[in-house]
Amino acid sequence: MKTMIALPDDLELLLRRKAAEENVSLEAFTLGILAEAVETSSGDSALYEVIARIKAMPRDPQRLRPASGSLAEALRSGPSDPEFDLAGWQANWSLVEADMNALTMQNDIAEGLG
Repeated sequence: MKTMIALPDDLELLLRRKAAEENVSLEAFTLGILAEAVETSSGDSALYEVIARIKAMPRDPQRLRPASGSLAEALRSGPSDPEFDLAGWQANWSLVEADMNALTMQNDIAEGLG
């Protein structure tokens, strides 16, 4: 799972310094802190408090990239592969679906459902 958290600059700097002191990456150091906090928390309420504090932090506009166009248009005009064989792909996919259906039927029979 990937999660992006915008941290205040002073907190990021502090985390980077501590990580460097321990000779580990910023990510590893931060994950260690989070894991320890979760393990030692006194129930779910402490975790929800951390989440609430994170959500309450102001957004850093320098870290946001505004949209530069239409996603639908970008998908429509995306790169094409001149060597892509749609008919061949569909034939192969039909074989895959047939195999999946056969396995499902075998499983249903084995489980007494078919």
